[in-house]
Amino acid sequence: MVKMYAVGGVDEAGRNMMAFEIGDDIIICDMGLQLSNLVLYNDAVDNMSLEEMVEKDIVANPKILDGLREKVKAIVVSHAHLDHVGAVQYLANLFPHAPVYGTPFTIEVLKVLMKSARSVDSPLKNKFIKVNVNSSFTLPSGLEIEFINVTHSIPQAALVAIHAPDGIVLYANDFKFDNRPALGQRTNYQRLRELDEIGIKLLVVDSVRSNLKRKTLSEIVVKEMLRDIFIETDIVNTQGVIITTFASHITRLKSIMELTQELGRKLVFLGRSISKYAKAAKNAGIIDFKEKGVEIAETPAEVRKWLEIINKNKKDYIVVCTGHQGEPNAVLSRIAEGRTPYELKENDKVVFSSEVIPTQVNIEARQVLDAKLDTFRCKVFKDIHVSGHASREDHRDLLGMIHPKHIVPVHGHVRLKEGMIELAEELGYEQGKNLWVIPDQQIIDVK
Repeated sequence: MVKMYAVGGVDEAGRNMMAFEIGDDIIICDMGLQLSNLVLYNDAVDNMSLEEMVEKDIVANPKILDGLREKVKAIVVSHAHLDHVGAVQYLANLFPHAPVYGTPFTIEVLKVLMKSARSVDSPLKNKFIKVNVNSSFTLPSGLEIEFINVTHSIPQAALVAIHAPDGIVLYANDFKFDNRPALGQRTNYQRLRELDEIGIKLLVVDSVRSNLKRKTLSEIVVKEMLRDIFIETDIVNTQGVIITTFASHITRLKSIMELTQELGRKLVFLGRSISKYAKAAKNAGIIDFKEKGVEIAETPAEVRKWLEIINKNKKDYIVVCTGHQGEPNAVLSRIAEGRTPYELKENDKVVFSSEVIPTQVNIEARQVLDAKLDTFRCKVFKDIHVSGHASREDHRDLLGMIHPKHIVPVHGHVRLKEGMIELAEELGYEQGKNLWVIPDQQIIDVK
């Protein structure tokens, strides 16, 4: 029997943290932040207690595991997005005997995050252990845990397979099936089919895009969209080009770098979060942007200095900066409010190579930012992006490969999970029997 503890991230897009009790072991999968609430409270987070962070829904509430902490033998992080890894620095100390396992890039991102002031004051006792994709490790009890390579919007993402005695628990949060990835390898379909032969007892599956009745497009599509904006659309009369995208999207940053080189301009990354992920990519041996000629400004002073330089001759540069969700203190918001030396003009381009994360805070923040950009009458390109999350037909392909006995849709409120629920019911699953639509802080026994 497997007991699942829905600590966080089950009925929301954020705070991912789920635990699985198998025999004498508990394995925690992910410890993430609720990013919209993190932005809402901004710098105040650094002075918050853990209790305050739980109360303000920034991290998941670990109380559900009270009395079970000694049984937690592993913290397994599926990938390096902050809604999956960002709370390790705040929560892992509650489980001091549980090593933190992740792919090399994920662990490097975690190390960068751990350089915060709080981490220095209260260093984690947990060991960090790197596990390559398409490999496994074994706990002292003999329980095997496997990392299966999967495509997503960040390097070295993994599906986590926990080999329980009576069937595999497959933690698939997050993923997409990109058959032409611009960086890294395709999903390991062969291994998924092999796991199907062993038997998948429980599938915990990312469902945030399940309402979209299509296949999620390849990342290579975005590169061609950007190429059209960069090179083939009135570039002669374009002065400044500002692109904002997910700091963690190393593949996207690599594509922008290659297109900038084709254009003969110089690329500058602006913002603390982009700098952190670039450092992690270098340390994990994925790509060294500085070695490729990219300038990276991390501190506000460095950012201001570079914007002053760029503003004098915009045609020589491409800027990539933070702020695609409308975060008030991000670089793009500061530019739009005139708080930097960079002056937006009518013949500038602002490219949102992103989509709005579907929370009310982000939606409202982007509306404010969009209104400010409109006043400059510059050319704004939105939604130059493909999702890193599976759509309905990707889910259909997954279920056709692994045939799980039980399904728990996660990573979104019920309305966002309706597509996954509908698909599962179409394939013969029944709610309350082998399809479990549950809220955070609920426990289920899967027999």
